[in-house]
Amino acid sequence: IVTTSGDNTVRVWDAATGVCVSTLIKGNTDFMLSASYSPDGTRIVTTSGDNTVRVWDAATGVCVSTLIKGNTDFMLSASYSPDGTRIVTTSGD
Repeated sequence: IVTTSGDNTVRVWDAATGVCVSTLIKGNTDFMLSASYSPDGTRIVTTSGDNTVRVWDAATGVCVSTLIKGNTDFMLSASYSPDGTRIVTTSGD
């Protein structure tokens, strides 16, 4: 399970135990709005009030990519395509 928070973090939880197993914080400068896993479970895509979309390695918690071009307002949500090759986003602008 992956959740977002107003404290600028994304947390990964063990679904069986309810224990937080990872906290993704590097680079986020505003509240986090959404997070979702890639279809194969290897990546997490997040959106933020700092107008960014970030892609994280789900196993290590390392940010592997930051998408910031073209958006002038906060990013509302992001999801992977069913085959995992594309990310669709929504924004306040």
